[in-house]
Amino acid sequence: MGIAERKVREKQMRRDLILKASEEVFFEKGLRAATLDEIAERAEVSKGTIYLYFASKEDLYFSLMTKGLSMLLKDFEDTSPEEYGPKDALIRFGNAYIDFSRKQSYLFKMLAVVEDPVVTEQVSPQAFFELEKMSDKVLSFVSRYVEKGIEAGAFRDDFSPYEAVILFWVSLSGVLNLKSRAAAMRKNEFVSKDSVLHRVDYDSLYNKCMNFLTSFLVRDSNRSNAKNTAVKKFRRIGHHLKGGKQR
Repeated sequence: MGIAERKVREKQMRRDLILKASEEVFFEKGLRAATLDEIAERAEVSKGTIYLYFASKEDLYFSLMTKGLSMLLKDFEDTSPEEYGPKDALIRFGNAYIDFSRKQSYLFKMLAVVEDPVVTEQVSPQAFFELEKMSDKVLSFVSRYVEKGIEAGAFRDDFSPYEAVILFWVSLSGVLNLKSRAAAMRKNEFVSKDSVLHRVDYDSLYNKCMNFLTSFLVRDSNRSNAKNTAVKKFRRIGHHLKGGKQR
């Protein structure tokens, strides 16, 4: 390994170390109460070193959200959607999303902060751009398979793939965010146990929402091509997306 390559590697390792320390501090204290001094101490670097990589603690926070979305994209890719029919592929994406919200619960909760103007006003354009770019990668990955489902005749064509993906994202994220909110309120006993938020089984609701959305998107059987033909065509298209040869 050359000197230049080693320096690049060391720089990335230091950046990852700062991100890991910031995630721990943010988890313990939240964004507003956390300080760069605490993060620097946890990472065992100087505060000045942090500024070499991040313009502010808000930039650090956004970088962690970008990391979370990159992990979610990897989870989506690992579902091997090209091996399944269009409806089942979307269900696998949905299952991967709820698994991510459980296994990476704090990173999932962080994503809601992107809508907070008090936070976004403090973020550098570069950090915001990186987050939006990764968000687009996640949505584009799913929309490609919705588009192929439309081309295969399995999905209704009066919705664009982008409209369909946004509908899925907003609906499923909404259920998971409410689940997180209800859990926090229940823990702190802010509301009555008889409130609407506490009377819902959110995992069951998520699955019902997922089934409703996929059924809504599937074309009516009277207008659709034969199901098996659509599934086979979708799989061929999926394999083509992965770089395989169509047979």
